[in-house]
Amino acid sequence: MSLAIVLFEDHTAQHFRPLSWSVPVHELPCGLFHLRERLGFLLAERDDAVGVLLPRGLLQGVQDVQVPAGWTAGPDAARAALQRVDRVLWLSSRLAGRGHELTEVLARAATDQDVHDDDGLLLRSGGAAEALALLDAWRDWDAAADGDWVRPNRPVTPWRPEPRGDAGAPVRAWRRLWDRVPELGEAIAADAARIKGKPYAREIFGVAPAPGTDPVWRRETMLRPLAIAPQGVTVLGDAGVWTGVDVTLDPGVVLDARHGPIVLEREVTVKPHVVLAGPLALAAGAMVKSFAAVGPEVVVGPVGRVAGEIAESQLLPFANKQHAGFLGHALVGSWTNLGADTTNSDLKNNYGLIKVNAGLGPEETGTRFLGLMMGEHAKSAIGTTFNTATTVGFAANVFAAGFPRACIGNFSWGDGRGKRFEVERALETAAIVMGRRGAVCTPAHADLFRRLHGEGA
Repeated sequence: MSLAIVLFEDHTAQHFRPLSWSVPVHELPCGLFHLRERLGFLLAERDDAVGVLLPRGLLQGVQDVQVPAGWTAGPDAARAALQRVDRVLWLSSRLAGRGHELTEVLARAATDQDVHDDDGLLLRSGGAAEALALLDAWRDWDAAADGDWVRPNRPVTPWRPEPRGDAGAPVRAWRRLWDRVPELGEAIAADAARIKGKPYAREIFGVAPAPGTDPVWRRETMLRPLAIAPQGVTVLGDAGVWTGVDVTLDPGVVLDARHGPIVLEREVTVKPHVVLAGPLALAAGAMVKSFAAVGPEVVVGPVGRVAGEIAESQLLPFANKQHAGFLGHALVGSWTNLGADTTNSDLKNNYGLIKVNAGLGPEETGTRFLGLMMGEHAKSAIGTTFNTATTVGFAANVFAAGFPRACIGNFSWGDGRGKRFEVERALETAAIVMGRRGAVCTPAHADLFRRLHGEGA
């Protein structure tokens, strides 16, 4: 049986803002990896399957900058792939499964199934002819919804294909961005168990290396147990410390693995007098500066730079928090920079349940702990203090005498109450920031900036 796995976005991507303004939902990690990477590991183990990515059309240009190995991307590539297979398994970008859960999901391709939740389609398996008809319907919806993605206060036109056939057993899926935070610790442990001793490499959405470079985030990693701690380094607990090659641990570092594993991918640097508490992962090329306390339940993405106190947070690739300040229960996008002493609250003074506003009005989260959620290319000035569950939009530049607004829009300039960052100046900054990390700001990125700013076609 030949098989195509179609990983698609739909209207529910709006529920993962501000990160999903510029990143497909299947590229948003929880733990060491995201859904596309976890499915990629499974696809690599079989020779009868092909992976197809269907990000919304707004992001297709940036997707084409770097299509991951083993995948094709876009509706045209999808049509070609579906015409060469017997079976097709459609999977929503918001599936939350890991390891054995995804193995079980792939096994459903053998029978016709249809799984929905209150928000939309999660899984559909069937023959190629039916899948081609569904692809046409998705393409029509994507064209109709295209303008919705750049209107921050307008819901996106929904895509809700009619249920058909037998309803399969439920599958686990995210409904909102903040659902990921409580699962970070479990995800880190599961991911570490899945890949230790096995080589793997990363490809980051929309990020192409500068010509003639070999950036660390592209190189293969293989994790092995830390057999002997370097002189002056203390290891606590027995949950395990796993490292790649050329990891630097300076004297005075404490690796506290009493409550979960610690993963240090290749060429990670930890400066003197740092405490790392597991479960925790530092991806390739990440650096922790002196006197930091990082963890538990923290992931720092490739080439991230961090300092201060960080707990229960996921930082995407290339995020910068190089100075003192607290970050807790936070989700921080790529190419961001948190100025010195930037701090977020992650608990209300009355210990009440938290509401979040990402532009479509306040929503109940059902949790008492939630911190900053910051979109790609956003910045904060020195001394910025974010209130509980603040959302910061794409390419915002935040500075304020007191608390900024709780919902800060794309390209905001200041406290989120009016003035906007000029798009060409934002692009100039992005090109510098990306170039410093060996990446290229392409015409596709420029087009996305202009569209999100409201000046594109």
